[in-house]
Amino acid sequence: MTFSQAQEERDDDLGDVSDKFQTTFFEALQQKGIENYDKAINLLLECRDQAPENASVHFELGKNYFELDKFQLAEEALLKANTLKPNNRWILEELYHLYSFQKKKAQTIEILIQLNVITNLYSNELISSYYQNNQHNKAIALIDQLDSKLGTDKSREQLRYNIYEYTQNHKAQINYIEQNIAKASETDYVKLIYAYIKLKKLNEGFDTAQRFTKAYPKSDTPYLSLYKFYISKNNTENAIKAMSIVLSSDAINDQDKYKLLNDFLSYTEQHLELLPELEKATKLYPNTTIIGKLAVLYKDNDSQKASEYTEHAVRNSSNSYEDLKLVGNLLLEELQYDDSLKNSQKALELYPAQPIFYLQQAKAYNNTNRAKRALESLEFGLDYLIDNPAMEREFYNEFAKGYHLLNDSKNESIYLQKAKDIKE
Repeated sequence: MTFSQAQEERDDDLGDVSDKFQTTFFEALQQKGIENYDKAINLLLECRDQAPENASVHFELGKNYFELDKFQLAEEALLKANTLKPNNRWILEELYHLYSFQKKKAQTIEILIQLNVITNLYSNELISSYYQNNQHNKAIALIDQLDSKLGTDKSREQLRYNIYEYTQNHKAQINYIEQNIAKASETDYVKLIYAYIKLKKLNEGFDTAQRFTKAYPKSDTPYLSLYKFYISKNNTENAIKAMSIVLSSDAINDQDKYKLLNDFLSYTEQHLELLPELEKATKLYPNTTIIGKLAVLYKDNDSQKASEYTEHAVRNSSNSYEDLKLVGNLLLEELQYDDSLKNSQKALELYPAQPIFYLQQAKAYNNTNRAKRALESLEFGLDYLIDNPAMEREFYNEFAKGYHLLNDSKNESIYLQKAKDIKE
């Protein structure tokens, strides 16, 4: 309560009190205003002695006790004020803040229910409290009530969605959106498709994606879902058309584009006849990681293209872990050991605790007859290797190769056996 509110309280609610009471009361408000809470409390206690049934005194006492983290005293004073003056918004709000601060869920909800009768300003807080207290049916009922009375609201819509998602009540989510499909937003269509997929109703999801394109003919978003439906049905012609729209879109974010393109790459690995289509897709959305994987796919089919895409990946590699790892493997496969060493050195400067880069470095050293340097790299890398049997086997095999180059048959045998003994 501000000082002006307190002045209003003086005019309307302090009642018939003495001048001394008024002077002491407003001196207490001034002391609170300069954060001298102990002094304010002492003055208010004087007021309480003069007028023990004055709600304003108990209210101000409660606020000052709250400021000093004297929660029990604050609660007692505020509850007394609430008894003396029921259904007062300012008193109820202070109780709400007190209980909320202490994370007393049941009491917070009880006060919010009372506040919700007085004003809609706390409706969303009540819904959130119901949600956090696992009273989901009450939360949804209140949302429905407010939507009916006030119309839909973005924050309430998000709360509704959070509840449906948390409870995995996809059927209720579908029913709600379908009932309001005439005014469904693009986001609503996305949620609806997702809910159908979760219920394994793929035909309904596909139908919704098609309805989405008709409701929002200028939107590219539906084609993210349409691509997934088409590719799942091996309808590659339409899947590729949908993919092209997505990858050419300015409205769809890079993360979604990458996921789609990576999905098509995985599909192409099983259908190599689609390699030309994957090439076209990477021209629409160039991505170093995908292009590097494209080089791997061409390795056994077209060595020239494999080299071209390897060169492209190296030239456009970022400093990301995945890019450096991929480029390192590509360079080793292309027998470009000097460039591989440069890549591994760069990678280790950025990621000194990643064993894969020590392994790549060791392979390049071994393949350029620098076995001692290879063994040093392997020793360092092995210290960082944790719970990766496949890579551990590679390390031991590379140790064996290094010792073979050094004509150390004893250690070569030891590490070959270590590699053999690894069980995944």
